[in-house]
Amino acid sequence: MNIDLFLGEKRWEILTILAKKPSSPIELSEQLSTTVSYVSQQLKLLEVSGIIYKTRTGAAEKGKPRNVYSLTQEMAQLSILTKDVAEKKLLYLTAHHKAILNIWMVADSTLHYPIEKLFWKLDEYLGKIEGVYLEENSLTRVLVLSGSKEVKQKVNSFIKTLDKQIDCSFITKGNLSTLSLDSILPLYDPENILGEIVRAKGEQS
Repeated sequence: MNIDLFLGEKRWEILTILAKKPSSPIELSEQLSTTVSYVSQQLKLLEVSGIIYKTRTGAAEKGKPRNVYSLTQEMAQLSILTKDVAEKKLLYLTAHHKAILNIWMVADSTLHYPIEKLFWKLDEYLGKIEGVYLEENSLTRVLVLSGSKEVKQKVNSFIKTLDKQIDCSFITKGNLSTLSLDSILPLYDPENILGEIVRAKGEQS
């Protein structure tokens, strides 16, 4: 499948919505300002391709079950153009892939390598860490959700050895919930703490 041709503008818009939250055809049509029949047609094509899947949520209006669509797998399309390689590849993502890709999304490319080094250092203490996140506003910050004084001491010592200094903050769940969540990318979040905070804020609004 030629993913570039298949994922046209409207299908891509549908997928960006489903990436944030599983949705029904009606919800999608409202967000895209188009008809339910058009959205349903695009959903069928995406479902046949294996990119999304459908579940029924039970009785809805007029006694009809509601279909809700979700992403089947997380993936990335890599376009590589170097002196040695020119290739496009569809990659199904693991938690490791996602962490590295989120680091590479940082606008300042000189931060990629030191953040990766810090991330692998944190890997030594994951038993005492609940989450690791990137906050990218005017200044990129690594956020570590942990109350361990030992981890904080070890990490702060490690940061001093890096060629380029990184802003690293130790936070609580309460601190995390007060931040602008749109600018935060998860690097390690096994309990989906960020997702739960986003969901809770959405229910409150």
